[in-house]
Amino acid sequence: MNPWFTHFSRPAPHAGARLLCLPSSGGGSTLYRPWLGGLEDVELQAALLPGRERRMLEAPVQTMAAMVDGLVPAVTALADRPYFLFGHSMGALIAFELTRALVARAVPLPRRLFVSAFRAPDMPNPKRDLHALPDDEFIDALRDYGGTPEAVLRHRETMDALLPMLRADFRMHETYRYHAARPLPVPITALAGRADDAVPASQMAGWAKQTDEGFTMHHFDGAHFFIHDDRDAVLKTLGEAIHEELAFA
Repeated sequence: MNPWFTHFSRPAPHAGARLLCLPSSGGGSTLYRPWLGGLEDVELQAALLPGRERRMLEAPVQTMAAMVDGLVPAVTALADRPYFLFGHSMGALIAFELTRALVARAVPLPRRLFVSAFRAPDMPNPKRDLHALPDDEFIDALRDYGGTPEAVLRHRETMDALLPMLRADFRMHETYRYHAARPLPVPITALAGRADDAVPASQMAGWAKQTDEGFTMHHFDGAHFFIHDDRDAVLKTLGEAIHEELAFA
């Protein structure tokens, strides 16, 4: 059993490809549960990161390097058939650095990298850092981001349990420092929400510089979590891109 990824149903041994999904800050594998059944002939697997869900008792990961070191062998074990990486928000940055690490270690690469709702990695963070704020200020900032139910934000006992993981996630992407390297030998597709004030589409266009295998960008109705607001359109775009990639392999 791979501790870093989970199915929402039984494995699909005859599926033509796998889509491995990485979550946003504070998110877990359940971020992608609404996608179940929405991709034909594609096995959906979502990352189970330390510090959440059934790995709740594990220390959350504090740095991008440590996160990638944990994910590389987990992804390598799933590379026995064509696979694709998808990351939303923080997950897009993890997926990017993970792909760089896979290139460096000469292991099978994803057929395409899907990056959703996160600025191009060489672009400085235009917002203030949140991970070191006092608890009340940090919770207020999370409310502004969206994605966390108000009932959870108001339940202090629950938030006390979640804060170490949430701070670790924000620390990981807020302390991330881009280093220049050759563009990826993997095509990139960027996904942006038309009403996403947190990450406007203009901040995502720069992903084009990170690949020499082709770049496409798609816009969807909804705000930062348009992957749910416009679920069917997102899944249609992913499915078409995956099957097109497989057809020309």
